[in-house]
Amino acid sequence: MMRPSFRLFAVLLMIVSAMLAACGSSVPANEPAAAGDSIPFIGNLPTSEVMVPTTVATGTGATETDAHGVPVGFTPEGRPFRGNLDAPVLMETFSDFQCPYCARFTNETMPGLIENQIANGEVVMVYFDFPINAIHPQAAAAANAARCAGESGAAAYWAMHDRLYENPGEWSNRGANEVFIRYAEELSITGDDFAACLQEGRHAEAVEADLALGRSRGVSSTPSFFLNDQPVIGAYPLEYFNQVIAAVSAGKVVAAEQNAEPQGPAVKPTPATIVMDDVVAEMGDPNAAVTMIEYTDYQCPYCARHAIDTFPRIVTELIDSGRVHYVVKDFPLDTIHPEARAAAVAARCAAEQDAYWEMHEALFSRQAEWGGLGSAAHGVFASMAAELSLDANKFTACLDSGRHDAVIQANQDEGISLGVTGTPAFFINGFPISGAQPFELFEYAVGLAEEGTLADAYVANPQDTQARPTRAPSEPVELDTTGFPSVGAADAPVVMIEFTDYQCPFCRRHFIETFPQIQKDYIDTGKVRYVFMEFPLTSIHPQAQLASEAALCANDQGAYMAMHDMLFGRQEEWAGRDDAGEMFVSYAGELGLDADKFTVCLDSGQHETRVLSGLETGSRLGVDGTPAFFLNGHFVSGAQPYAVFQEAIESLLAGEG
Repeated sequence: MMRPSFRLFAVLLMIVSAMLAACGSSVPANEPAAAGDSIPFIGNLPTSEVMVPTTVATGTGATETDAHGVPVGFTPEGRPFRGNLDAPVLMETFSDFQCPYCARFTNETMPGLIENQIANGEVVMVYFDFPINAIHPQAAAAANAARCAGESGAAAYWAMHDRLYENPGEWSNRGANEVFIRYAEELSITGDDFAACLQEGRHAEAVEADLALGRSRGVSSTPSFFLNDQPVIGAYPLEYFNQVIAAVSAGKVVAAEQNAEPQGPAVKPTPATIVMDDVVAEMGDPNAAVTMIEYTDYQCPYCARHAIDTFPRIVTELIDSGRVHYVVKDFPLDTIHPEARAAAVAARCAAEQDAYWEMHEALFSRQAEWGGLGSAAHGVFASMAAELSLDANKFTACLDSGRHDAVIQANQDEGISLGVTGTPAFFINGFPISGAQPFELFEYAVGLAEEGTLADAYVANPQDTQARPTRAPSEPVELDTTGFPSVGAADAPVVMIEFTDYQCPFCRRHFIETFPQIQKDYIDTGKVRYVFMEFPLTSIHPQAQLASEAALCANDQGAYMAMHDMLFGRQEEWAGRDDAGEMFVSYAGELGLDADKFTVCLDSGQHETRVLSGLETGSRLGVDGTPAFFLNGHFVSGAQPYAVFQEAIESLLAGEG
């Protein structure tokens, strides 16, 4: 049910820099997105073998073990560590207890690191507090609570650390210290001074010192990591950290440059010229109106996603129909995918026996069988060749010959010259598209290429794509709210417009904590008309667009607010799920809506244009995150406390605004 619009993609591509923070709060750079559809390019290719000085902290050594049986302790500076201090890889973690992406890392990725690299002595993790107080008001208190627990020992610190990340929603609103005291009791942290430590904020200065240290090292978002001083920014999956740790252990440079702020071009870009020499394989009519070139890495999980989920539809609907000529080139990310180059050789060796596409499918579908095996991967490749009935001797001789090494390197060099930094990367008639995007996006791009208008999608047109959002207005602005859902009296003296994202935790906080008070005091009393405009930040909230459309489909049946409340109230159920659309249909059923009508509405993208209009309107006015509000045209950013809105509304009612 996910139908991303290419036009929407183009808009987001150009304003994404302002949105990579968690829900785009007004503070500059907060939480980054989780790993997206394009694995980041790490290092400069070809990989340079550089020994990186190890900066492992030295201390008195661990005298305790945590619940996992891993050594734990505190560095001489008082910072908690997990692992052996003499480990060759130092993983410094700057984190915020209230950050959902930090929780994701702690709950989904860290257990695997503890069980493997930390337990076996390869990695020691040192934890630094980096509370982003502007958007996470309880984060510093949670950091203090963990340190208060740490007064009973390092094992107690890590027990509280893990517990805080298990369910941040339980303590993120009010009464945090009471929850922390309960946690301490449940964890048998018996220090009589724990409650007093909380009340005093005893470790506030130490937390601030960590924050200052992080800033001095360039940290601006959470989670942020330094592996032997090489930065990794974001809550990436375990496989990614496994690969980076392996590279760092081998003395390789893996630190990626920080992404520059993207800017839409002021004029139509010139398509890249890509030679058709040294291609791995091609499919379709060479005379087709559209040529689509993919730079791929056989060990990249996102390339596998594209190959398994998207490419079959490209074949049946775009290639077999004669619309697209599809070309594959190699781009092994050697630093993080050490077997990728060997897999590229295997694919080319299979191509010598007219079995490239069969090997292509086998390599991607069975990626887990050979990834990480080193030279032993050759045996798996040979087994695949045998299953494909290839001449085993010829295939093995080809693998060992090195005859494809130069062309693979040439492909990689060409990709670098074109600006490729990750895989999969595509060029459609010379225009770049990055990442394992949905089929619908490629289909739309191909359509634009056939019309000769693909370049227009990359142009910074103030009337269309809004390449860069303007600064938020300091003077009141006029907004046309016709057709947008609203509650309250049509003639209310104050019109309050919210730009919202159903997957944004801060919008949810506003919905739970603040909106009910606004509704009781001002909407229900006829003083405020409250208007909802959609502003899905799909670069970090991939289900938000569809959630917005679901709310508008419910609005067609007079149930906007009911669906609005359900989407926010049950956000944790559907956020991050590929089957979110099916869940929205089930919600419609629970609300007593006509499920068939709702499904048709959602599947057809009936309200995609309406959602996009909200996004474009907000972007034009300088909105770069959610929630964002306009009260009689006056801008208010973020999930502010009720008192802020109360003061603003009262001022407007008194005629002061």
